[in-house]
Amino acid sequence: MGSKVIWRRPLLTLSQLIVLLFVIAALIVVLDLNRRAKAGRLVGVGEEALQNELALETTRQVELQATLTYVQSDEYVAVYAREEGGFILDGEKRIVPLLIETTPIPTPIAQPTPDPAQDAEPWQAWWQLLFDSPMPD
Repeated sequence: MGSKVIWRRPLLTLSQLIVLLFVIAALIVVLDLNRRAKAGRLVGVGEEALQNELALETTRQVELQATLTYVQSDEYVAVYAREEGGFILDGEKRIVPLLIETTPIPTPIAQPTPDPAQDAEPWQAWWQLLFDSPMPD
């Protein structure tokens, strides 16, 4: 038997291989651009919320600085000494209100008004519904 050499055709030609590599490279570039565009859109998303929070905290800082200035003043010490500490100035008199505790009187319970529908006959209810007037005597 003679040996035959069978040449097989390659799976892809050189031009098909170049086109395939070009398509793969283009796909990679497009996916990367998409990722970068998405990241770019997310950059300014929370900026307004951060600006509002910054304004709020700046206002809070000013309030705290004003409170600190007041707490370190002589006026605050005088108010604290009078109201919390119970101190008085010379010539002043301390007035302490006395609370007299009494037992409260219970509120009387009102008697419920009688329901006229309980004593009414069915035909009286129909009369009221149909004519919207009281029964004739």
